[in-house]
Amino acid sequence: MIKRITAWYKKIIAIGTHDEFSAIQNKHTRLVNIYILIALHTSILFYIGDLIFIQKPLSSHIISYISQFYLISVLVCNKKRFFGFAKMLWILYLFIFINLSTVMVNPGIYTEYYFLLIPGICLSIYQKKTLPIIFTLVSIVCFFIPYYYLDIYPVDHPNRMNGVVVIILFYCIYAIVNYFKKLNIRNEEKLAQAYQKLEESKKSELALLQLKSLKSQMNPHFIFNSLNSIQDLILQQNTDSSYDYVVLFSQLVRNTLNYSNKNFIAIDKELAFLEVYLQLEKLRFEDDFTYTIQHTNTEGLSVPSLIVQPFIENALIHGLLHKEGKKELVIDFTFTDDLLCTVTDNGIGRKEAKKIQERQGGRHESFALEAIKQRLEILKEQYGNEVGYTVFDEYDNQISTGTKVEIRMPFQKRY
Repeated sequence: MIKRITAWYKKIIAIGTHDEFSAIQNKHTRLVNIYILIALHTSILFYIGDLIFIQKPLSSHIISYISQFYLISVLVCNKKRFFGFAKMLWILYLFIFINLSTVMVNPGIYTEYYFLLIPGICLSIYQKKTLPIIFTLVSIVCFFIPYYYLDIYPVDHPNRMNGVVVIILFYCIYAIVNYFKKLNIRNEEKLAQAYQKLEESKKSELALLQLKSLKSQMNPHFIFNSLNSIQDLILQQNTDSSYDYVVLFSQLVRNTLNYSNKNFIAIDKELAFLEVYLQLEKLRFEDDFTYTIQHTNTEGLSVPSLIVQPFIENALIHGLLHKEGKKELVIDFTFTDDLLCTVTDNGIGRKEAKKIQERQGGRHESFALEAIKQRLEILKEQYGNEVGYTVFDEYDNQISTGTKVEIRMPFQKRY
């Protein structure tokens, strides 16, 4: 039972907080919720006590209900993320409550010292100094109104003569609370910096783990496709092609295993890897298929390992496999300020490829390409917004002439 009540209170205190907000914003929201809970409990307990021990008029009951409804509305404002409005409503409630207590309910028994609460609470829930200073000055003015404009105290009451002492008291309260608030802010800033460094470190570590995981998922899929092609050649009793395919396949597997544990490899190695892969695919497509690999101003660059091959595989399976006649593929690496790789095919285009997929009753998408999409998202977080890819459909007189993919990737300079 106690655990349930505790959990319930924690939920109320957390109203309006969210991970997307700063730690300071969430702290201020929690403080307002805590203040409201305290005031709400006080209001309800006093109301219950009055019901039991004191006969009060209907107007008193109505005021209690309004007060409780008002406090709950502040929690609702926080829930709706009207944080500034919620703070102002809470401070306004304090002013109304304290003025009524001082002037009407318990005049003359030092309830005016409740005004000391207002500067302290303002300092705790407002980051900037302007509003706490304004509220402090307004509190002082409201503090002296009962003395000089209302006959609450006798003329010879000592409180009427202690204006200087009261002002000093207000200043001391303000100075002490403000000092500890500044100290708390400095500690929060240090903690936030340490937390940010920890998050960056964890994020980097997580990204590396994800990259390795995605590449380890891609490689079995890649090998599976190649083994299927070898099997087809053996069934066709194509001995020479089978032998050539096995030699190239062994080279491909060796390079895949060597490169998969590296985040970046020299672009020359990436180009050589793609050359071997396309030679394998040419054996499957035979003489109808031609490809070109070209590069401009890429000397001395390193690129993310094995990142382009899935886009080529996608172009072959969805663009060129179902095309009749000459099949062409162009891979172009160009480096200016960014490293751009374009993969262009003269295939059937995405619309026709989608129709074929629907007729075949499947929604096949390269598993490796899906892994690369996730990998590019991780690289984008690490290296900035320039990382990613865009697909373009190419047309001639509204007739599809193929597809082009532009891949912007991070790079490293070896020299």
